Amino acid sequence: MSLRTKIQASLTCAVVAAATVMTTANPAAATGGTCGSGYNFLKSYPLKSIFTSTVPGDLSIYYSPSTGNNCAITRVRAAWDGKAQNVYVSLGDGRASYVVDPPTKSNKNYHYYAGPVYKYLKGKCVYTVGYLEYGGYEYSAHADGVHCG
Repeated sequence: MSLRTKIQASLTCAVVAAATVMTTANPAAATGGTCGSGYNFLKSYPLKSIFTSTVPGDLSIYYSPSTGNNCAITRVRAAWDGKAQNVYVSLGDGRASYVVDPPTKSNKNYHYYAGPVYKYLKGKCVYTVGYLEYGGYEYSAHADGVHCG
């Protein structure tokens, strides 16, 4: 193998390794779901359980300044893709009006992500919940009264 070929192979490996680290380090870039163009990422909240330190997924919130809509997605982290059960997301204004995925009274059982769900919340605070089951444990994240305005 020539020196040039060895250098190209080394560079290719370095680029792939760097891309892998960048992808797994950012929960917002985890697999599945997107809010679409024009949505700005606001924050991710790790899904946690009181029984284990494992974090199998994240609840992410986005906002579109042009429409006034918020968007929420619950994503399973790559290591747990397809292994999680009952992935769920809800988004609302803290009152009775929430949008949920999967829909209420649905038999759907998501294994990768739930959402995106959208709600017009301009001038209001965001209330959202992400949930999933994995390895016999329930994990959730709650963001109540955040990103007001």
